[in-house]
Amino acid sequence: MFFGGDVFWMLMGVILVLIGFAFKAFAEDRGWVLTWWKGLLALIWYGMVCMSLYTYGTLAGENEASAGLKIMLFGLVICLILGVGLWRLMGVGSKSVKKSEA
Repeated sequence: MFFGGDVFWMLMGVILVLIGFAFKAFAEDRGWVLTWWKGLLALIWYGMVCMSLYTYGTLAGENEASAGLKIMLFGLVICLILGVGLWRLMGVGSKSVKKSEA
């Protein structure tokens, strides 16, 4: 089975590393100052999004798809709210210079 094999988990690791590098490049383009705790919060948020999606897959496999859908949507709404807060937090202390109107 593909999802239980070593190749699947290697590809998942490669994708996680690519997401990390892409996030770092995106943050540098936006002028965000990334500290270790902001990176940790972003990683925790990403884990929460993944767990919300995994919950649906697990419960759908156990013939509880309606409960899985409700839990997934609840988790994704929570992640959306936390994601907006995290987005605003990432912009605090950014290096971008704002032009003043004079």
